[in-house]
Amino acid sequence: MASGKKPEGVRAAVPAVSMAASAIDAQAVQCASELFLERGIAAVKMTEIAEAAGMGVATLYRHFSTKAAIAVAAAQMMWERLMSSYDELVATDAYQRLDGGSRLEVLLATYKERVLYLPGFPAFVDELDRLILAGALEGDVVREYAYVLSCGYSHFQQAYELGRADGSIAREVDFALFYRSLAHALMSVGSKLSRGEVLPTDDFSSAHAELDCIIDMAIRSLRIKG
Repeated sequence: MASGKKPEGVRAAVPAVSMAASAIDAQAVQCASELFLERGIAAVKMTEIAEAAGMGVATLYRHFSTKAAIAVAAAQMMWERLMSSYDELVATDAYQRLDGGSRLEVLLATYKERVLYLPGFPAFVDELDRLILAGALEGDVVREYAYVLSCGYSHFQQAYELGRADGSIAREVDFALFYRSLAHALMSVGSKLSRGEVLPTDDFSSAHAELDCIIDMAIRSLRIKG
């Protein structure tokens, strides 16, 4: 009985129109992401994205009906790149030789470098969150975006579980709560730092050190039995 699957080694034909559409989408999303990171979502016009991507604005609207739609596509692209960097990292021999606690530190360092240190990204994520809260995106789109965000969690959880097994993490915690709380804290601080100094008392000359301090406190809380 036929399984409905194509035989191994046989590649499904991709219509030329679909391939062209994918290329247009990728170009538009890349250009939009650069503009959003530089200036924020609200300050960027669809006409500017179209011009940067080398296409007519009508073409851009055929592929992305609203600015919110291309904004979430840009965010998804950037998060997917982070998830790919996690996959590459955990596959290395150097990572595999680390104990669980050290793996967790390395993963957090990667998150910091690729997300929190990316100019404009925390503020961009915060602005996108506000669009989602305002109902600018359909539920299916939001769920797909949420799924992409969740893809890296397993690497952190596995590092924690290994740390508990090998003794490099002494404290047992509700790791899902720990992970979520730390991610929210780091992104909130990163967003504020990304916006720049607002109050006269603000001093962001040691901005990166603030993020390092939060991560260090989190790791220490796991390494010391409570």
